[in-house]
Amino acid sequence: MKKLILLHGALGSASMFDGLTEKLKGDFEVHAFNFSGHGGAPVNEEGFGIEVFAEELQAFITNNKLEGANIFGYSMGGYVALYLAASQPDLMSQIITLGTQLTWTAEGADEETARLNPETIKEKVPQYTALLKERHGKKQWKQVIWQTAGMMLELGDEPLLNMENLPLITNQVTILLGADDNMVSKEESENVATILPNGKFISIPNMPHPLEKVDFETLCETLKNCLN
Repeated sequence: MKKLILLHGALGSASMFDGLTEKLKGDFEVHAFNFSGHGGAPVNEEGFGIEVFAEELQAFITNNKLEGANIFGYSMGGYVALYLAASQPDLMSQIITLGTQLTWTAEGADEETARLNPETIKEKVPQYTALLKERHGKKQWKQVIWQTAGMMLELGDEPLLNMENLPLITNQVTILLGADDNMVSKEESENVATILPNGKFISIPNMPHPLEKVDFETLCETLKNCLN
């Protein structure tokens, strides 16, 4: 049975994949974990960001003897997987991303982080605040938001995936994007797919960006088609 590692996005956690795991476990040996600072996991002393999360993914693969596993990375999780594959393509097999912002600019990062203020979120979106508290802990949810904003600003200033290292990713990569995703550009996703040596782009009809609103039945079938 093929091994599949699921990687969550920014402000997310491994538990968000519970429903998807149920649908996939008949066809794959499914694994998931929380990046540091997420889902109640302690913040890594080395920092908070893509490079640290890539080290954590590498450690998870090595410690669990999952070398050669396939990777599905949602949003930030896809960026982490590709960043690691740029230096260690043999560590993983196929990589599938969904809703991953692959081209970062300072302007885009400013736009993204403008929405990442815990006090504003607490005031305007109390239901989401309650969800973040439950997901990351009452003491840590604000810190996760501030650090995520900082990570995005750093990516805007100095993107970690670029024209120099994208061609080094020799894995078969499928870039998925929901047709109703209003956070990630189809043009940029298609462009990166053409830069990757073994990349392809697939648009999924009627699929939005938030994982909570993604139809897992459709996503499950798409993943199975990509990996079989």
